[in-house]
Amino acid sequence: MKKIFTLTALLFALTINVNAQYRKSWDFTKWSDATHANLIAGSDWSDIEKAADTAPTEISKENCFWQVGNSSAGISPMTANGEVIPELEGLKFINSTSRSLAIAVNYPSTSLGEYHGPSYLWLGSKNVNYFVIPGVEAGTTIKIGLESHKPAEARGVQLYVGEGNSGTQLMDPDGVAVPTPTTYEEYTWYVPTDLTDTPNEDGTYNVTVRNTNGCHLYFIQVGDGDSPVVQEAKKVAYIAASEDPTTDNDYAWIYVSSMSGIEPTVVLSSSTPSLEDLQAYDLVMISPTVQATDAIVPVLKSAIAYEPVLNLNAALYEAWGLGQAVATDVTTATVADAENELFENIDVTSGLVMQNGVGITGVSLGDYFANDDVLATAGEAVAIHKHNPARNAYMLLPYTIEAFADADQDVLSAILTNAINILADTKKDITATPAPSIAQENKNGLTIVTISDINAAATIHYTIDGSDPTADSPVYSEALSFTSPTTVKAIAFLDGYNPSNITTAEVAIYTQAAEPTIEVAQNGAESTVTITAEEGLNIYYNFSGNNDTAKSQAYTEPFTLAEPTYVYAFTAADEKLNSELASRYVAISTLNAQTIRLDTLAHFDASAGPWFVDGTENASELATGGSSAYYFWGKSAWNYYSTEIDHEETVTGSEGQDSTVYYYKPDPEALRYIYPITETPWRLKSQGQVLTGELTLTPEYAIGNGATGRYAETAQDNIGNPSKGVITFGAKTSGEPYTAAIETTQKFAGPFDVVVYVGNGNGSGAGILEVQTSTDGENWDAIGTLTLASTQRYWKKNRAAYEGTDEVFVRVAQTGGGTKAQVYDILLFNNGELSKAYDPAIYDGIVNLSNQAEIIATEVFSIDGMKLSQTRKGINIVRQRLSNGTTRTSKILVK
Repeated sequence: MKKIFTLTALLFALTINVNAQYRKSWDFTKWSDATHANLIAGSDWSDIEKAADTAPTEISKENCFWQVGNSSAGISPMTANGEVIPELEGLKFINSTSRSLAIAVNYPSTSLGEYHGPSYLWLGSKNVNYFVIPGVEAGTTIKIGLESHKPAEARGVQLYVGEGNSGTQLMDPDGVAVPTPTTYEEYTWYVPTDLTDTPNEDGTYNVTVRNTNGCHLYFIQVGDGDSPVVQEAKKVAYIAASEDPTTDNDYAWIYVSSMSGIEPTVVLSSSTPSLEDLQAYDLVMISPTVQATDAIVPVLKSAIAYEPVLNLNAALYEAWGLGQAVATDVTTATVADAENELFENIDVTSGLVMQNGVGITGVSLGDYFANDDVLATAGEAVAIHKHNPARNAYMLLPYTIEAFADADQDVLSAILTNAINILADTKKDITATPAPSIAQENKNGLTIVTISDINAAATIHYTIDGSDPTADSPVYSEALSFTSPTTVKAIAFLDGYNPSNITTAEVAIYTQAAEPTIEVAQNGAESTVTITAEEGLNIYYNFSGNNDTAKSQAYTEPFTLAEPTYVYAFTAADEKLNSELASRYVAISTLNAQTIRLDTLAHFDASAGPWFVDGTENASELATGGSSAYYFWGKSAWNYYSTEIDHEETVTGSEGQDSTVYYYKPDPEALRYIYPITETPWRLKSQGQVLTGELTLTPEYAIGNGATGRYAETAQDNIGNPSKGVITFGAKTSGEPYTAAIETTQKFAGPFDVVVYVGNGNGSGAGILEVQTSTDGENWDAIGTLTLASTQRYWKKNRAAYEGTDEVFVRVAQTGGGTKAQVYDILLFNNGELSKAYDPAIYDGIVNLSNQAEIIATEVFSIDGMKLSQTRKGINIVRQRLSNGTTRTSKILVK
């Protein structure tokens, strides 16, 4: 007896509830085949985790995808391969740096530990990923299932009202801070009804979800989540030989016509509908009764990739020129992936039992289908394959009329239901594939042209004779080189899309300006640099090794330097390429191996690593904010003075009257410290002044020249560069002293230099900072006042010297001025091992170093002597220890 399968009409929608303005639930454990295919195909996601790697790992390949390219900013909806990712629809992604946001699709556990499941949304990179849940009503709960990426460390998310982390931080329903988990937990946050934050126009609130470090999210549920909705019936064009397929014993028609949620219509195989006619349906289903010679067969071929198609008829492949039918005696197909959604509710442990006695008629695939996903095989033949899975997918599910009567009815019922729903859900409007991009790299008398398309699977055709390209034009496969002006046109073709618009580029040829000449004259403690060039050329210079006029300083006259460094110069002119870089090492005659100070004694940097202490025992109970703006003791200043009178004085006024002035004692309870969470000999100190950690702020390694941004004010400030993050010196109580400082927790023996990279966050009203030393930590002597940039946000490099020989503490403290002086780095340098190996001739590249011995250790330093974990952009000094006991030092320029 035939068993009829009934499809439920109630399905949980991935899209927004039709009765609500905002979506309320997201499940990150189920990513559709279409999303998976788009993640694989698109150039905006990659299964290669590290930018430096060239290939995915064995477990990440097509299993985990990192968003690549520019940081996202207000992305809603999130897309892959130009298509909306429905599982993320309704969320607004505010910030995610390249390769810090990932989607895991059946990603196995790693050596870090066992995870709750193999599929999730992965927020990586400490404190840089956040997205917004819009339209949350006050009095609503938000439930999230999550776990740490490293089970040995507590990592999770924090929720804030508004976009960013400046609004009210949400707690659990009892008003208690929600912890960060190690292993999987389900936590609940509550949106209070007494918020002072500004709501949306409709009275709801946006809620930001921000990670504390790498963690996995499995689901989000706002309130009770989304309600189930009724889907419209799927319209199916059933292509058959008879108007009543039951007369041909067409069991597929019997099932389809009995399914709930399916609205089938018979289209005769003798008819010749247009492709547009078939595209009026959600799915085209081809009966095994269709003959290869029927009139509709060519139309069905044209529908592949342009309309969802479920083909039950292997005999059509030869007529289409896309392969051949292969008869087998196999009745149980071998399944490639038992977890594939096609096999849901089917036991395929021992294979897919399609028929009981009649062999499966499979196919051998031609070139068009050669790269398809093969879901099942029958011997050497392909039994089930899926083409173009992300949009308007095609699937072969081979049955013959004879096989229908012999088929396993439970399997037939389930697999037809699954296939129809899977394919119909891939229906998309036919749009043009994105137009190609044409990029030009200009060299001296030569221009190299590269052509690309956002859809990596697209085929690009081009012309160079001014004519419009077609499918018959040459296929682009590698960069093109031109020595004379040329018009390049390109068009992209992609299966399932209309052809793209044509992109046109006029290729220009330029000659390169002549390289300038750098001369150095040493004059004791300073050296003078003079740069000359051919007449009519503009000269630019810098200390970072770039040839970008926007990041360099225009040369107008000779300049002096008091510290050794490389100087770079190039020329520029209209209608010419910038010249090659000229470089010259500038030595200072008074600085030699006995006097120069290159060895790092101590280094303070204001990055999140040591100073984002939130959630640790080092944090203050008053702290608020996140790593981009972390108020170590809250946003408000506190009193330095107590209410206890220290002494009083009588003062006589200008008119002879006496008045009493009271002086109050400092409040010992006002003293506060913040210690880092990594081993570094520094601490933050204040007795009433606000300190803020802008720990993710990134300075530009370039000269500002008036542009808005965090640039060096002058080229000389760019001899070296600050690290990421600043400590900002904030407000104090009116009438009280400035008390904030960044100070060492141990003494250092002199003599040494102190280099400070300091920014100006307040234009002309910024604070006055001093470098100070102390032998006892109580009494401090100034050894230099820091110079701040005159332009807001710009930074400067300062150097002060402690010439004593005592062991002293060191600090940078505010002594006056206004607010928002910003400290990036404080470095202490003395004359140690690295300094004693200093030889200006080595830096100038004129010493012949032996390379016969083996390298046993390598150290990397910045040009100003700061030890680095690896080379970075600009000049790097590399010191190698050799097996023969000698040391070799060289420079490396990283562009």
